[in-house]
Amino acid sequence: MNLDDIKRLAREAHLRTLRDLALVLLVTVAAFWVASEFELNEHINRWTADLEFVQADELRTTLLVLAAALGWFSWRRWAELRRELAMRVELEADLARSLEENRDLTRRSLDLQERERKDIAHELHDELGQYLNAIEIEAVGLRRELQAGSAASESLERIRGLVRHVYEVARKMMYRLRPVGLDEFGLEEALQHLVDGWQQRQAGVAYTLAVDAELPAISEELSIAVFRLVQEGLTNIARHSGARRARITLAGGADCTLTLRIEDDGRGLPEGFRAGLGLTGMRERAELLGGHLEISGARGVTLEFRLPILPAEDLHDD
Repeated sequence: MNLDDIKRLAREAHLRTLRDLALVLLVTVAAFWVASEFELNEHINRWTADLEFVQADELRTTLLVLAAALGWFSWRRWAELRRELAMRVELEADLARSLEENRDLTRRSLDLQERERKDIAHELHDELGQYLNAIEIEAVGLRRELQAGSAASESLERIRGLVRHVYEVARKMMYRLRPVGLDEFGLEEALQHLVDGWQQRQAGVAYTLAVDAELPAISEELSIAVFRLVQEGLTNIARHSGARRARITLAGGADCTLTLRIEDDGRGLPEGFRAGLGLTGMRERAELLGGHLEISGARGVTLEFRLPILPAEDLHDD
């Protein structure tokens, strides 16, 4: 229940209170009319005349005082309830503001993290990659001047092997830091490269990717978020599902909503399932973009993300 729901319920409760008060006044007026029409007071006096020894004629005053006291008691409880409800609405508003501030900080932190990853990946590519290529070129040039099979020639060959190994390690680091092809070729190409990489590592699992041909242009922030969601989803499938098939579908709807589905035919969700850090992080990332995650696990596991297709500046103010 959000703050708007609480305010709506408060307004409905206030209207119900006014209606009940109007009903009480109407019943009171009706009772007065009936008493006047049939002279109930005179009848009551005659009925209670014989019960003077128990002071029955004072019962009306007692009941009148009791009714007034109950009315005062009800009014006090109603006033306290209104104060408590107002305090709850205020606290809910404070909580909503704090939650929004926390989401904004998390959103900015993720954005800064992605920018730093991008800068580090570019530095690795532009600096380390070029120097490693230069070292290998120098090694090749020196090797030509050395006698084949000599100790120096073999040492240079080992240096070339080490350079290629370091470059491969750096390439994997760059891939983890920044999706391959996302900047140059777009989201679909980056996702295909990701899926192909998992297919090579796990030949026993059939990975498929289906991207809507009419997918609209989306912001860089949303593209990176989708890539990270797929990346984490495929990691979960490899670690926990025991699946033989995994399928990723990405489609845009007429309601400016992007739908991402990650599904597998694995063992499904265990009984008493509780989301771990991976799924919790995926849910939070989706919510930061104004979307949500639905998880189903009757057969295998299906993760369905629905994300609004909005420009980055509409999602947060830089």
